Amino acid sequence: MRTIQIEVALRLVLRGGRVFFRTMALVASGAVACGPAKPAMVYVPPSITLDPNGSVRKSATVTSTSHTFWEAMSSLDTGYVSREPATDEQRAFARALGLIMRGQHDDAALTMDSIGAVTGDTMIRAASRVLLTAMLQYQHKWKLLAELSSRTKADTSTDLDRDKAGVESWASAFRSVPARVIAFPSGPEEVPLLLSPTGAPMIPVVINGRERYFWLDTGSSLSILASNVADELGIKPLLRDTLEVVTTTGRVAAQPAAIGRLQIGRIRISNATAMIVSSDLLRVSVGDGGGPAVTVQIEGVIGFDIISQMDLRIDYVNRRVTLIAPVRNARLPRTGRNLFWVGIPIVRLVTSKGVPLHFNLDTGAQETYSTQGLITKTRAKTFSAERRLVGGIAGIRVVHGTFIDQVRVTMGGQPVLLRKLLVFAPAFSSFVTMDGILGSDIGRGGLVRIDATNGLFLLVPTRPDRGLRIEG
Repeated sequence: MRTIQIEVALRLVLRGGRVFFRTMALVASGAVACGPAKPAMVYVPPSITLDPNGSVRKSATVTSTSHTFWEAMSSLDTGYVSREPATDEQRAFARALGLIMRGQHDDAALTMDSIGAVTGDTMIRAASRVLLTAMLQYQHKWKLLAELSSRTKADTSTDLDRDKAGVESWASAFRSVPARVIAFPSGPEEVPLLLSPTGAPMIPVVINGRERYFWLDTGSSLSILASNVADELGIKPLLRDTLEVVTTTGRVAAQPAAIGRLQIGRIRISNATAMIVSSDLLRVSVGDGGGPAVTVQIEGVIGFDIISQMDLRIDYVNRRVTLIAPVRNARLPRTGRNLFWVGIPIVRLVTSKGVPLHFNLDTGAQETYSTQGLITKTRAKTFSAERRLVGGIAGIRVVHGTFIDQVRVTMGGQPVLLRKLLVFAPAFSSFVTMDGILGSDIGRGGLVRIDATNGLFLLVPTRPDRGLRIEG
């Protein structure tokens, strides 16, 4: 499932002209979205493991392959402006993007707002608005986001203002929800891990005294409730009007809601914003195309809005999930942060030649896959084969495609081997040029750590003498 992205920025891009829209297509995705069709593992299974023959990366230095300012920004190459000619506004934007990469979301939001208010560069203005909105959403500042959208209305048309999938519509719905509060116990909290038939991690949650199993989905920016579950739990929509989310198969009706109290073990979450989606639509088909598909019902989703507030450990081997209150300024690998929020969660991997690769972290996706961009950057060997893909409500289809044989990279300093990845064009856009998707299979052989507060995504080695040891 995919994040809430920025409709306001799309309007500004369209008004900025056709060249700008083409150049900044990755910036200009807008509306609340639930995500791309997700590949199913059937033929030539992918493998993402710690590489016993790889070397640990000890430097944070990466090689820049950028030729233009916007190519650099979409590659998170903020150092470009110190090496190449750039305007003062471009330098200011690069500095603000650097704040985002360091996890300084408040400072980044203020800077992006200031840049957008004074710049005469329509590209800078639109990109600043995209990232400003992403920062406010990440921090659950719906009231400020609604006020920002109100200020923008003077520059947008009446028809677009009524778009029910626009982020301003969702911000307006959530603006009166009290501030979210997460109360952690004194120590780590451990809950059982179940895997859905699609492979997505699931954990028990308690709402209004009733237990349900929800997906842990970093690819969904908001938590989600199936409509029948919302009815059973007494969760009412905040508005009579129905809003919308955008999916790869079209628009889907959804209603904004607030969960007064949600519990994960002993962790209590108050005032969690959520989307209510028809239970008829929260289903995916699972099968290999050789027989009847199995329909999997999704009761709900814990999205990245909650996952990002925890130091999360998903142990696929021992079938447990450990949730810890994050400690700011935790010890980082020598290579620094490798998990960034730029409207979607992005994990940076680095090739042996220092070329950065950026993968969207989506634990709701059934498997990891790559894009054509990864082949161009790594010159990896490929082969042709067949894979059957699950397309959610779109059903199952067979794809005859290209696969990457293997690529050796490092992730947070850890040597990682990627093998047998399907080359798959993503069905969504982002500010960052994506080289692939990290799916739920990323940690099948061990334990995954997601600590968005400190910008860490790591595979915890099962052997203490291999790779990077995790402390804390």
